[in-house]
Amino acid sequence: MSEDKSAKPEVKNFEVGKVFEEHVYHGRHEFTFKVDGNEYKGHFHGDEIHWFHPHPKQLVGESKVAAIEATIHKFLSQHGITSPIKEFELSPAFEERMHERQQFTFVVDDEEFKGFVHDGEIQWFHPQPKQKLEEEHIEAIESEIHGKIAEQKPMEKKGK
Repeated sequence: MSEDKSAKPEVKNFEVGKVFEEHVYHGRHEFTFKVDGNEYKGHFHGDEIHWFHPHPKQLVGESKVAAIEATIHKFLSQHGITSPIKEFELSPAFEERMHERQQFTFVVDDEEFKGFVHDGEIQWFHPQPKQKLEEEHIEAIESEIHGKIAEQKPMEKKGK
């Protein structure tokens, strides 16, 4: 039987829950799912997946583990456990002009998004996230953008 190394494994029956909640430093999320009828389990902690036995590479091959982990990260972001935002950059635009605002750039699911934040409102460039993402993801992303801008404002004041 030959293994199709290009086929993306289908993750089914994904479930996630919190474990060790009573321990402030040890709290983490435990997840389970199935691929090709085999059940896999692991913990997610510190932005890393920690596999239980058996590790997926033992049964589906190392070539498919990256695809499985990408799918797990996607499911975790859908559950609000991780952020789908990668490579977030925030920079001033139109500095020292009347229309000064913050410009942001980030990547979600290998798609780059850009926009401005002005007077607390997000103004998106093309592509509009509504064309590519689900509404609850957009709301979570916009909330995270506002949080990152709020974190940066105290630092700006210190530097001035």
